[in-house]
Amino acid sequence: MFALINNVIDRCFFTLTFILGVQLPEFMQQYQQRLAGQLTEASSQLSQFENIAQQHFDGSLITMITRYKDNTEASIISTGELIERLSVRVEYLDSHLTQITQADYLHSVYQFIWHLDQEIARGTAEHFSMAIPLELNAIATGASLAIGALLLKELMLLTIKRTFKSKKTTII
Repeated sequence: MFALINNVIDRCFFTLTFILGVQLPEFMQQYQQRLAGQLTEASSQLSQFENIAQQHFDGSLITMITRYKDNTEASIISTGELIERLSVRVEYLDSHLTQITQADYLHSVYQFIWHLDQEIARGTAEHFSMAIPLELNAIATGASLAIGALLLKELMLLTIKRTFKSKKTTII
């Protein structure tokens, strides 16, 4: 009877982890779309400042930022700092998007996991809509995660059983 219950639990566990695993490529895609949208918006805002720099600072955004920050008026200094942060943000978003989209799937997953932007991930999760993509990467990810989780579960149970067996024989 225990073996039957354990078998059913294993199947449910496998199915659940498989479904969660196939969500990773979908989440990554929605994350990339959010990232691209933020990059587009930030670039659009920065280009307006670049136009001003083109007109008044010989096209040098750095010169414009430096002069704004060297100004004595607090609002001009704050504007210079804002432009500088926006410029850094555009570079960061562009670099991050390139990292997770220009590589093969496994490298993209690695880059996504290790360089995840918490703010963008949180926004993606808030609006995430689950889907089961019928593509090889999604199915392979789901199957790998499910098999790995099932093997990990079995190894943990085996370790626990051996620990209790050795304690039982020590007590006797």
